[in-house]
Amino acid sequence: MPEDHALPALSWVPAWAELQERSAEPVGAGFMLDAGTGQDPARREYVAGWPGPGAGDLAGTATHEPDVRLTLLCADAAAARSVRPAGLAVVAERVLLTAPTDSLDAAVELPDNAQVTLAPMATYDAVEVTVFHHPVAKGRIQVRDGVAAVAITELPQGADRQGLERALFAAMAEEAFLHGAGHLHMVVEPDAAPLYEASGWIAAGRLLSFQGTDDDGTAHRGTDGTAGRPNG
Repeated sequence: MPEDHALPALSWVPAWAELQERSAEPVGAGFMLDAGTGQDPARREYVAGWPGPGAGDLAGTATHEPDVRLTLLCADAAAARSVRPAGLAVVAERVLLTAPTDSLDAAVELPDNAQVTLAPMATYDAVEVTVFHHPVAKGRIQVRDGVAAVAITELPQGADRQGLERALFAAMAEEAFLHGAGHLHMVVEPDAAPLYEASGWIAAGRLLSFQGTDDDGTAHRGTDGTAGRPNG
């Protein structure tokens, strides 16, 4: 599994892309993700391991293509801080987490009249917790080639928040196990990672995203005024 290697594996990337309604095509030792539904088709993202074969070539491509984002997966925070591809500026930093399905597939006490449902969408399964048929918590899961990626997309504030999130993870873990995946993979913001690690998730790598810079050293900005498309 990714946490067993100095350089985390990238096998989760295609499933992660599909959570975002994007596709991932192999490019050398990494992947090229398309822009996604409703986005500028020129906006692409390369994902590779660092240090690793082909990462330097993809960095060169991102340097010369203003709408391209380069995301590098490093083994840990120290490795991430050492990454400085020439001509590129950091636009995002995230953490890759993994968790065994058998550590998340546990009985969860839900509010009265609550139900967990899974619904197939075009590129992922939507997971919802409903109370009186009204959605109160939402997530996504995709299992591709025995690898599962998940995301939490909506949670309420309040006392029920943690229980509803555990219910989503339990349903996702069961779905992943039924499709032959032994672990879940999830990408989160750095400030959220410690809370998940305290509940059994493992930090498997650090994701740094870069984009080409203008003459003043700032990242190229897209047509919508943003420095690249947010993802994951």
